[in-house]
Amino acid sequence: MLGVPMEAYGAFLAASFVIAVVPGADHVYLGAVALRNGRRAGVVAASGMAVSMTVHTLVAVTGVGAVVVALPAALVTIRLVGAGYLVYLGMGALRRADGPDAPPVTATGRNFWRAMVVNLTNPKIVIFFIAFLPQFVDTTIGHSAVQLLVLGLSFVVVGFLIDTVYALLGGLVGRLLARRGKNARALAMISGIVYLVLGALVLASLLIDLLAVRPEPF
Repeated sequence: MLGVPMEAYGAFLAASFVIAVVPGADHVYLGAVALRNGRRAGVVAASGMAVSMTVHTLVAVTGVGAVVVALPAALVTIRLVGAGYLVYLGMGALRRADGPDAPPVTATGRNFWRAMVVNLTNPKIVIFFIAFLPQFVDTTIGHSAVQLLVLGLSFVVVGFLIDTVYALLGGLVGRLLARRGKNARALAMISGIVYLVLGALVLASLLIDLLAVRPEPF
């Protein structure tokens, strides 16, 4: 398959499906976006995440990602930026919930770029493309960069399809809640809380990892 052995490619697709379908922070984020702003906004956010995964693929192909992983401070910075951005989004959603009408964020560009930033700073996605992806590259046949590109773009397609399903489900839940009298203010508050919880979880995991590698006192 374009330089990738078929057996390895089939195993990679199966692993990609499992990884992509298991609910994670990115799916929770997409669900919150679609819950608050509707299915279209959720699909737009899924597109932003797909573009960010394409960027991760190019980073892995060029070898820049390996340099990032070799620098612990870089990974810490990525996680801090990601957590800070989620907290920023959460606080913004809660402020909108305090407004008179709490209108949803319908701007296509805003939903796209927010989702892209969230996924670019997702440490699990970074590790996947840098550490997991190369395991399916057959170095004996050469063209490792081409193999990484094919594998990465294949994961982008699989991830986008599954992310879209999550976005559509989030939009469906939002419509059901709206029909039951849940107003925009309540949905904005729910989204804000979700963002804050995700940010807190990223910070907590970072703190745990930092404490785990702390040198023992003499």
